[in-house]
Amino acid sequence: MKECTPADKPKYNYIFYKVTQDYLKPLFVPLRKYDYVRVYDRAFDGSRFLQKLFFFHFSERANRHIRLPFKRLWFRKICKKDFENDKPCCYFFNGGKYLREAPEIYDYIKKLNPENKVVVYFLDLIEKTAGSIECFRNCSDAIISYDRGDAEKHKIDCFEEIAYGAITNVTEPTEFDWDVYFLGFAKDRLARIHSAYRVLTAAGLRCNFIICGTKIEDRIEGAGLHYQDPISYAENLENVKKSRCILELMQGGSNAATLRTQEAITYKRKLLTDHVSAMGQPYFNKDFMSVFSEPEEIDTTFAKQPIDYSAFDFAYDLSPHKLIDYLENFWSEKE
Repeated sequence: MKECTPADKPKYNYIFYKVTQDYLKPLFVPLRKYDYVRVYDRAFDGSRFLQKLFFFHFSERANRHIRLPFKRLWFRKICKKDFENDKPCCYFFNGGKYLREAPEIYDYIKKLNPENKVVVYFLDLIEKTAGSIECFRNCSDAIISYDRGDAEKHKIDCFEEIAYGAITNVTEPTEFDWDVYFLGFAKDRLARIHSAYRVLTAAGLRCNFIICGTKIEDRIEGAGLHYQDPISYAENLENVKKSRCILELMQGGSNAATLRTQEAITYKRKLLTDHVSAMGQPYFNKDFMSVFSEPEEIDTTFAKQPIDYSAFDFAYDLSPHKLIDYLENFWSEKE
């Protein structure tokens, strides 16, 4: 695959907040190698005591019934960063967490430098994570979704390209523990998950399905069906490498590639997906991707065939730096 090498230094420094979940690491952590990027698990590096105090002060639960005062005391620590230049900064709030609790951060950032930018970014459907984004419209310069349909629905911007960096070794085995691997919360797709399982196992394929968030009465029994709490992302990637195919089943209302697509491309595994729109995307490759509308249409013959690892040598740029390139172009177009 093509590797992105930025040709020019960007106009802005970039600061990414709230990269706490380990599944976010492939997008944000590789950006740390650039001297114009800072990535924070929460909002700053500091002692465990300070982190716990900050976490409580900005806790949604703690602020639900009474707005805790004096949040401004944290603004200097959140916003003043150690770049060796005087370029303006782009403050990137993943999920908008801290802006929701203290929207006046926006005014503070603008007082530091009127050319600074503030971005609120969503890597999941807004209604299922934030509920409403109206509070961000007056305290950000851009609200961006990963999903084109969600962006159009809420009249916000969209970064729909997939960007992902390998965080463990890529292997090319010929034998696998499982033929098809699925990981995800049931959400509104449990019936489709079960249907896919039946189709695959009926064809003699070995499945490893880890399904989270299901009621006991909604479960069915079967070899390779595991109803449990979420696993770590590192464990997920080990399962990916032990499987010939990854199964991607979209949640209702979503029309953008999930981590399953990015993992398949990066770790050289086949992808079975019901993301029909993928066929029109530049990353689509029929040599290791098979698309279906309904689980009954899954191409089980495709799933059984060996992986052609040479199929992954195609010119699609998956580099996380694409996110910075997108933002640089975004600000240039706004000027």
